[in-house]
Amino acid sequence: MKEEHKIMASVTLLIASIGAADAIIDKAFFQKGTIHDLWLYDLLAFAVILLVFGYVITRLGGKRRAAEELARKQARAIESSMDGISIYSPENSYVFANEAYASMNGYDSPAEIIGKSYALMYDEKERARMGQTCMPHLLKSRKWRGELLATRKNGSTYVQEASVTMLEDNSRICIVRDISWRKRGEARLQRSERFLNTIFDSIRDPFCIFDRDYRIIRVNDAYAHMKNLPLKDLLGNKCHEVLYNRTAVCDNCVVQKSLQSADPCAKDKLVTLPNGEHVWFEIYTYPILDEDGKVSHIIEYTRDITDRKKSENDKRRMIDKLEYLSRTDSLTGLMNRRALTDSLLYELDRSRRYDSDLSLILCDIDDFKKINDAYGHDAGDRALQTLCATVTTVLRKTDIAGRYGGDEFMIILPETSVKGAETLAEKLLEALSRMDLDFLRGNKQTLSVSIGIAGVETKNETIDTLVKRADGAMYTSKQSGKSKASSARAV
Repeated sequence: MKEEHKIMASVTLLIASIGAADAIIDKAFFQKGTIHDLWLYDLLAFAVILLVFGYVITRLGGKRRAAEELARKQARAIESSMDGISIYSPENSYVFANEAYASMNGYDSPAEIIGKSYALMYDEKERARMGQTCMPHLLKSRKWRGELLATRKNGSTYVQEASVTMLEDNSRICIVRDISWRKRGEARLQRSERFLNTIFDSIRDPFCIFDRDYRIIRVNDAYAHMKNLPLKDLLGNKCHEVLYNRTAVCDNCVVQKSLQSADPCAKDKLVTLPNGEHVWFEIYTYPILDEDGKVSHIIEYTRDITDRKKSENDKRRMIDKLEYLSRTDSLTGLMNRRALTDSLLYELDRSRRYDSDLSLILCDIDDFKKINDAYGHDAGDRALQTLCATVTTVLRKTDIAGRYGGDEFMIILPETSVKGAETLAEKLLEALSRMDLDFLRGNKQTLSVSIGIAGVETKNETIDTLVKRADGAMYTSKQSGKSKASSARAV
């Protein structure tokens, strides 16, 4: 507003001066009235002009301020964006980068990037790939979107999801997002897919997997044959729609029961095959839980029981088998981490309720990496299996053992004091000392483990505190020479 006021004041003074001069000239040369009357007459005329000019100036100033405010908002939006935003010149050097772009690539500020070549972010191999795939498409359609492998300032790499737009002057706006976490998730999914493929190849009975929307996401040939539909017609469709031409879930749907209860379910069903034959099937459903403990998928397993209706005991065995697969380590046959955690939670609660002893043993193989490096992972697997077999020889019927992770094993000892746990640990060390592992080319080696022991000492004991103290004691054993057992006390 200050600039508009200055302009208006200057124009007003100018108009007043011109009016006065015009009045003097009219009086001097044309003898038209008094100077005062002529000046007032001219002033009124120029006032109209001033009002019009002022209105124009005000409107132009308002538009300029609105444009400036819009530009400031856009700049703040770009700077606050979580996505990295940069602009390349036609010569491939940075002319702009926001804070997110600099931070994403390991730089303290955009100033470290401005003026430098985009080659700063991509190695020679990736630039060559960009030249073959990105640039031709960008030159043709002026836009490109895809994935790039970027290199941070410290030399580490990450996967970008990039969107590039070419402007009129051939400069480019690039918006990137770090999707490394998503790529890791995709890699885990691929490993899970390979595992599922192995399961599916080994199953001859009808087998199907549903998601939470009742869509069929995986099915074997036996299931498709039972439903008399090709695989392509089943996959991706909701079961009640593709199988029964229904718009809603079927009555007494066993899949729905498992979704709602998060428990395994089973039912018998009489099915009429396409050839008119009536067949009894047992249908088992089992929930798969995600990291938050919510049901993400349902497994449906179908078995023909026409010759003889399965007894309740047979049904229980099937459910137990599915439970066993979900709670067992495939390499050692012992409990996996999930099952161990559940068991420890149960025993800890029982220890509080009955005020009974409870001890925990953690042990892992000393120099396990050296075994893998020297003799291969097959030898490492044999070492884990040997430790597993040895552990089971010293356990009592009430003891619970499992593979806690990697080369680390956990033993839960209900109604056992720390002293009793120390006795069992010594038996385990002694048993291992008498065993030699025969590796490649006659190389034999004694298996050594470090053991940590902790017992429940207070009513406020939790799984985390108990495991942490046992883990600390195991670390003490390793630091003091390995092949030892150490006990921890609550602080």
